[in-house]
Amino acid sequence: MRGNIIKTENRKELTLKRSFLKRNYVLSLNKSLCSGCALCAKICPKEAINVVPAETAEGRLIKKPTIAFDLNSCILCGECAVLCPLNALRMEVDGKEISVIVKNEAFPVLRKEINVAVDKCDPECSLVCQTECPSEAIKISAERLETGEIVEINEVQIDESLCFYCERCQLVCPRDAIDVKKPFQGKVELNSDLCPSGCMVCVDVCPAKAIQLEDGKPVVLPQFCVFCSACQNVCPKEAISVTRDWVFHSDVKAAAWLTALKKFASFETVMKELRVKSGRKRTSLVRNRTMHTISKPEPPISAQAIAFMAVLEEYESSVGATPKSER
Repeated sequence: MRGNIIKTENRKELTLKRSFLKRNYVLSLNKSLCSGCALCAKICPKEAINVVPAETAEGRLIKKPTIAFDLNSCILCGECAVLCPLNALRMEVDGKEISVIVKNEAFPVLRKEINVAVDKCDPECSLVCQTECPSEAIKISAERLETGEIVEINEVQIDESLCFYCERCQLVCPRDAIDVKKPFQGKVELNSDLCPSGCMVCVDVCPAKAIQLEDGKPVVLPQFCVFCSACQNVCPKEAISVTRDWVFHSDVKAAAWLTALKKFASFETVMKELRVKSGRKRTSLVRNRTMHTISKPEPPISAQAIAFMAVLEEYESSVGATPKSER
């Protein structure tokens, strides 16, 4: 029946479709990318997403967690697709990749980016960015001799549908040719004293390979973490804690975003965002007042305004210059 959600599923993908006379909505899940991190379930406004627990045996991951949709509750708003840290969820409206919630300007677009300066690439690197990429999102076209030796790198292609911006390629590149901007900032705390002997569940589930074994105990490499919290969810001893402290995104004023932010980050993160927005507004007022000065000297800017400007400049330097339309 038109308007009902139709579910189709195979080994690689799960798809939800809803068709109307003039609108078609499609939400798809790439099962190979999904780590079952449960962030989508946490922020779903209709509680329409359930997590199927992982299967483990003798300290190893047998089957990673998965998610399931309640077709009676899901409204295909696309909040889950916007915030999925692994790009496992994709939302389309009339064939174009955009979430309904973003289309209605109730949710922002996350600021995530990867750029490669091919002119800096050196064949002697042995294509380390391609071999180190945990999602196989990097494909390099290179000129080789008959012996197989690489003499020139012609092109570096990034499949951004697979990339989850873990920064591994950037950090392993010997020529600083790759620049990655993560959408999430946070921290990971692991108490290895709680870890059972031989347990590697967190190592197995981590999509970014940000957890490795050292002397038989898991150790977090925070520079590679994408803050999906899959490791925290599967840990049998609650030895891992993942927190998201900041999200880089386009400007948005709707309360729906702040509600979701509180769910998957914290109340403190919401307050930090509100302070930054307040600082941006005050800074704009100060700048406008300065531009309209005629001859009367402007009084000194208060220490509070200076502090706000410092926070703003730090924020904008991390995500790139903010377009005028967003100020």
